[in-house]
Amino acid sequence: MTRQMREKERKIIMEEKVIAKGTMKDSKLFCMMLPILGLLITICYDFQVSYRDYRGEYDFGYGFGFGNGANYALYPMIIVLAIIGFIFYKRWSKVQITVTNKRVYGYDATAKRVDLPLDSITAVGTSLFSGLAVTTASGAIKFVFLKNRDKLHEEISKLLIGRQEKSAIIKQEIPQSAADELKKYKALLDSGTITQAEFDAKKKQLLGL
Repeated sequence: MTRQMREKERKIIMEEKVIAKGTMKDSKLFCMMLPILGLLITICYDFQVSYRDYRGEYDFGYGFGFGNGANYALYPMIIVLAIIGFIFYKRWSKVQITVTNKRVYGYDATAKRVDLPLDSITAVGTSLFSGLAVTTASGAIKFVFLKNRDKLHEEISKLLIGRQEKSAIIKQEIPQSAADELKKYKALLDSGTITQAEFDAKKKQLLGL
């Protein structure tokens, strides 16, 4: 990297200002709820099955054992839900988001590193699990379990509105091109408002002839 490139990169970093950072919630409890839910479903079902009508009493050895064929599916289900919960926790515990005046970056809900220039962001919205969805042309990038989700949403919205207002001002300041001017005068010529000579004179003026 040349000295000029390093200086340019340093200047960009110095001009970048951090506006807000995500404060994360602990997703551990939510992820633990998956195997707990599976366990509760299993207990309720097995307790019900334990009651033997023909005896008029409970046989918990049968209901909670493998004499009850449903347990061949229910017990593995608890293990699977525990694994899924662990995978979600490992991903969601890495979520980070930082909003600056130039970009939004961090780690999304899939633990993937993202760096979104402000100009590439088309919309921002809220989502499930205290989440924030930042939309670009490639799709929506989601950040979850944010304590200050509403604050982040507000700051990104302000940046997008500011960008739109700036673009509108720039468009107003840009003068019409010679082609646009010629179209306007051609319409006046066609309507009989100006003569052919006046149109030709204006055409030469605009084209610098």
